[in-house]
Formats: sequence, C-alpha cells, structure tokens
Amino acid sequence: MIHTRHFTGTLAIRDNGDGRTLVGPLLPWGTEARVVDQGRLVTETFQRGALAGTDPALVPLTATHPRDAGTLPIGVTVELEERAEAAWGAWRVSDTMIGNEVLALARDGVPLGLSVGFAEVPGGSRWSADRQRVTRTSAALDHVAVVRVPAYAGAGVIGVRGASREARPTPVLLTLWRSRG
Repeated sequence: MIHTRHFTGTLAIRDNGDGRTLVGPLLPWGTEARVVDQGRLVTETFQRGALAGTDPALVPLTATHPRDAGTLPIGVTVELEERAEAAWGAWRVSDTMIGNEVLALARDGVPLGLSVGFAEVPGGSRWSADRQRVTRTSAALDHVAVVRVPAYAGAGVIGVRGASREARPTPVLLTLWRSRG
C-alpha cells in the first residue's frame, strides 16, 4: 500500500539552474498531520532520518498521486537532503505539457504543495498504545506529487532554479532564500 501526504510553502526564484527544477522542503520532521491510514483517521509524524538511504534517481515527480502503474511522471528527484527541520529536495521537471503547466504555476507564485507517497517498511512505524498516533521512523519513498492542498503545514515548493535574470524576484526575496539555504 502506498501512503500519501501533502504540505505547502511559498515561492522564491533561485539564481542558478535552467528554470526547470523545483526546490523546497519535502517532509517536515515532527509536524503532526491528520491522515487516513488503512481506513482510520490517525495523527502522523515523521522522524528525522525516516527517508535515509533513499536513492533520489528512483523517486519520480508526479503532477498528482498515481492511481495506477499507467500514470506517467512529470520529472525526477535530483536531490534529497536531511536538514534540521525537514527533508529537502530538488525535482527536475520534464519538458512535457503537464510539467510545463506546473512550472508556469510555480513561476507565477501559485502556492504548490508537495505530497509524499511512501510504503511502510517493517519496524518503521511506532504506534501509540491506542493506535491513534504513529511516528514514521523509516519509510520507502515511492514518489513525490505536486498538489494543491497538503497534509503537512509549513513547507512545500519554495523555489524554481532559474537561468534568466528576468525571472528573478526582488533582492529581498533572494536574500531571504539564501539565508534559509
């Protein structure tokens, strides 16, 4: 079974890259989300290190959560990094119709959420005695989806690595971006 989780953020344009790479925090550590797990509403958190060992090249980016094996990706994960507050990533968006739509939305400053699709791994979930809360200590990342409404607050697509000077925001936004990175 593939579980899915979402969260959002704000947009900033970075001054390196070719304009086809989304960046931002993928999964905030210790942030609670109310999610459906096997038909029950539970409170879920992810522990730092839960995605350790994930090979970014094997994690596709999708415009929605795949409903079946026929759903095509719009790109691929090119970076995964564990930071103090969250797992951060970068996703190369392919030059496809849907990929270009997602990039246009990001460049226009439309809030975009990120959603993790993952599979549970043996011993990777710590449940409370009443089975109402779960902490994910390890999970197999299956895909990352760009979504409108995320489950996890406080993070999401915050940047597009841009190649042109015209696409750059005000220096204040660049300063804020650089101070966070």
